[in-house]
Amino acid sequence: MSDIVDFSALLQRSSSVPLWRQIETDLTVDIQNGVYGPGDKLPSEQELVNSYGVNRHTVRMALANLAGSRLVVAHRGRGVFVAEQPFEYRLSRDAKWSEVERHFDAKPNGRLLEKYERPATRHLARLLALAEGTDLLITESVREAGGGVATYGYHIFEKARFAGLPEAFARSKSFTLALIERGVDKFFRASTWIDCRLPRPRESEVLNIPIEKPVVVMSYLDCDADGLPVLYGHAVMPTGAVRIRIDSADIA
Repeated sequence: MSDIVDFSALLQRSSSVPLWRQIETDLTVDIQNGVYGPGDKLPSEQELVNSYGVNRHTVRMALANLAGSRLVVAHRGRGVFVAEQPFEYRLSRDAKWSEVERHFDAKPNGRLLEKYERPATRHLARLLALAEGTDLLITESVREAGGGVATYGYHIFEKARFAGLPEAFARSKSFTLALIERGVDKFFRASTWIDCRLPRPRESEVLNIPIEKPVVVMSYLDCDADGLPVLYGHAVMPTGAVRIRIDSADIA
């Protein structure tokens, strides 16, 4: 990079958002937009210092957080490079965590963290096609697939239909296998909602991520072969670990 581009005007120096965070965001957008692609070298620390009009410590904080988000990789003596694309989690009718495990040649290794019961609120009753107040089973679990890909999951089921499912999951370490054990051998993804938020303390601890680092949350509804709702779930994943892909051909 021979000519220094002046990016200093992009920074809001009176903002409560630290300058390093603003630079991190700016570089993240450039990576996501393809200005810097996988394997490309970012400008040097000194070039970034000159471009943004900040000190070296500020630039190093920005680069360190990009590395923590797995967007870049630093090589001593060579510079900082954009990381390879993360695993693509393709959202389709057949989307299941077991597909992710197969991609990484990993065996089911889900771990049940908690199970408890709650009555169905109006919102949950509508999603699961149940009467309001119906007893629900809720599980919290962690599942890993390799390559640093992990998810903290919440799964909500009708208690009467799926009694014993948490125990089946604890034995098989797989919700797919646990559902088969409970008589649901085929199910499909009916709907998915994607959000972003900060992690709960227990999510941060289990996923080994900073509590101030946003996570991606996929909420989804799975139905059986007859179209009856099976579960409502939430998959919490660190940003940068997985890239979610939706192809127009998969949209009904």
